[in-house]
Amino acid sequence: MPHREAVDVTDTTYADVSEWQTPVDDSYPYRVLSIRSNDGTYRDRKWAQNYRWCVNACDSGRLVFFIVYFVWRQNWQAAVDTLKSQVGTPHPRMVVMMDIESWQGQITGDQSDGINSAYWAVADWLGDPGRVIAYANTGDLRSLWPRRPQYVRLVGAGYPVNPNLPGQVAHQYTNGEIQAGGKPLGAPPFGPCDMNIAYGLDPWQFAAACGVNDRALLIPGIEGLFV
Repeated sequence: MPHREAVDVTDTTYADVSEWQTPVDDSYPYRVLSIRSNDGTYRDRKWAQNYRWCVNACDSGRLVFFIVYFVWRQNWQAAVDTLKSQVGTPHPRMVVMMDIESWQGQITGDQSDGINSAYWAVADWLGDPGRVIAYANTGDLRSLWPRRPQYVRLVGAGYPVNPNLPGQVAHQYTNGEIQAGGKPLGAPPFGPCDMNIAYGLDPWQFAAACGVNDRALLIPGIEGLFV
């Protein structure tokens, strides 16, 4: 069983990748990784390799947990069905992130009904709404999802300024090009890519904040979870 290492870590940095990057391998240095499964009904071409590595890395202790994200589209039921067919049986330390974006005006107006429906469909599948988070920037969150569950955890996009969205648990601070005060602009083996940071949370605390509360996160001899 993987155990928490005795290291002083106050933030968690991690990459966010898709078919636009090379598949992940053991050169990846961080304890969390976010990978794309699908955009609507489009299946990410690097999915199989990335997912297999994430599962093995969690089982071996290399990763504390991982995030699988799908791009929300108005055909949300088909998008959720595609996600589920990609994953099969969810790994207990897998979190699902809904990518909520307007895509330069392709999606407009209040989409709360469809986004909430997708959220609850994924929550029912995972058995825990805490393991469903979302990604958005300030403008898209306000326009597309004004009516959302208050407890949804968010990854806020702001390059490089932290948007501090309500319920934000992490910040996507660069697209791999925009400098962010010396923070990494990428990670092996991907090179420049979307990069994120969970401020003030080590990987185990970040996992717990995203609903991952399995026994593998326990310190031997200490009751309770990292929260």
